[in-house]
Amino acid sequence: MPDPSGSRGGAQTPAAHLALLAIAALALTGCQRLPSDLVALAGQVPVRIEAETARTDSSERAFDQYQETQDFAVVRRYAESEGWTDRFSEARAKVRAADAVLRQEIQPLLERNQTSEAEQLRAALSKIDPLLAAARDAAGHWTARRDFLQQIASDPAATAEQCTTALADLHRASPDLQAKATRAKSDHAARAAEIDELVGPLSDLLAAAEEAAAAASGEFARIRAGDDGDLALLGDSCRLAAASRDRFVEGAAELGAKLGELDRSYSRTLIDMRADYSLLLRRQTWNDRFDYPALHDLDFRVEPVTAEVFEGVASVGGSLAYVSRGWTGLRIGLASGLDRQHWDALGIDPFVRWPDRDTNGEVWVESGDVKYFHKYLIQEDGQTTESEWTPVNEEFFLANLDNLGMDVESKAYGSFESEKLAHAAPAGMAFVGNPHYGRWVSDGSGGTFWSWAGPYLFYSSLFGSPMRYGRSDWDTWSRDYRGARPFYGGSSSAPRWGSRSRSVQTSPKMQGSTFARGGGFRRPPASVRSAASRSRGGLFGASGK
Repeated sequence: MPDPSGSRGGAQTPAAHLALLAIAALALTGCQRLPSDLVALAGQVPVRIEAETARTDSSERAFDQYQETQDFAVVRRYAESEGWTDRFSEARAKVRAADAVLRQEIQPLLERNQTSEAEQLRAALSKIDPLLAAARDAAGHWTARRDFLQQIASDPAATAEQCTTALADLHRASPDLQAKATRAKSDHAARAAEIDELVGPLSDLLAAAEEAAAAASGEFARIRAGDDGDLALLGDSCRLAAASRDRFVEGAAELGAKLGELDRSYSRTLIDMRADYSLLLRRQTWNDRFDYPALHDLDFRVEPVTAEVFEGVASVGGSLAYVSRGWTGLRIGLASGLDRQHWDALGIDPFVRWPDRDTNGEVWVESGDVKYFHKYLIQEDGQTTESEWTPVNEEFFLANLDNLGMDVESKAYGSFESEKLAHAAPAGMAFVGNPHYGRWVSDGSGGTFWSWAGPYLFYSSLFGSPMRYGRSDWDTWSRDYRGARPFYGGSSSAPRWGSRSRSVQTSPKMQGSTFARGGGFRRPPASVRSAASRSRGGLFGASGK
């Protein structure tokens, strides 16, 4: 029985597709629940399926006509051996798969038209593009292949030359990569096996290109000698050689950069931190003698303010002050719960630029903001520098309140960038045990401690007084904390490292820090976290007449 659609493949009929278009139109014009953009896309799918069906039919008819021409003789054997006609069946199978998605998934969703099923509709629609693209490629395969083979037939020498050039490029690039890999294995013997694994796929590309080039060379020799050479083998082999060359060059650059990571060493030791608080106050005034007075607003930007003042005014949760101006003079009444010292610290004149006829007003906090900064001691390949104030986000700042004097990031010599540590550790701890940085020596009483090599001696006196890591310290960190969680040593009430440790809080360098001068050692981290949550507007902007 012939297919009513008129195509050779048996996809759904145009009449059925029109019914689906009607459903999409109804979903758009009726009570809209599914997003209109998704419904519109769904409405286009039947038309696209019809178009792809027609494209496949048209391509197959063109191929039938092409087979009757003299030009087809050049590619006949390739069309038969490669099964060009099978691609039309493949194209129609993809169209039928798209049609099935339309009928079985998209149509029911359009009919139900439920908001809760928007993501299901989006997921169903996402299947259509790949299927129709695959159908289009399969239907057009024969023309692409025909053009490719005719180009080779017209100038096989040019194709062979491209293959030779690709192989030469590879042979020039390969020694440099091998030299980098050999040096990396010599400098980082412990990573030699991993380096070989990284080089392996690139060596395979080189071997594949050499094999392809040899096959292409043999076919070109036969063609040049007048024999019946294989144009497809010549062209495909040269394509493979060129693709291998391109992937090798790209991969070699990436691998060279990755091997270079092994030589890098860096750490960022947190040596200071600060939070800058600011407030936006709003004054609103009116004439109290009118039932519906005009309201006049004036904003005061107050910055910087201390964390104490910031928290104090935020805790009021409404108007800070009620003000009036009249025959009896100027009056200010502070809100219950507002500390007078906090009000005075704001330093604003609530009567400035007062509208002439207004009698009353109030002042509240419209919004608050906190900006966060870190300062680091940066060690890079044995050289140390101190950073400027570096802006950090709130999450990172709050996560590191306990980590003053600790490394918040470190990567040891001999490790890859992907292995860097981002959990706080005592300064330099990530480098202990690595012979690039020093060695274990006896402490004279049966134990051992880490002795730093010259460029890294600063770790032993980072806070002014001598400090050293014993083998048990490093073993505990390496076994239980490395790359998993911060390590403070000691106990929770008396940590050996970090913001709450005695070594940091008594250090002359740390006592002179902005963090210490701002009361950071005296203020529990919870108070800073509380101020941060207030800065996001939870308790501000809650007043006005």
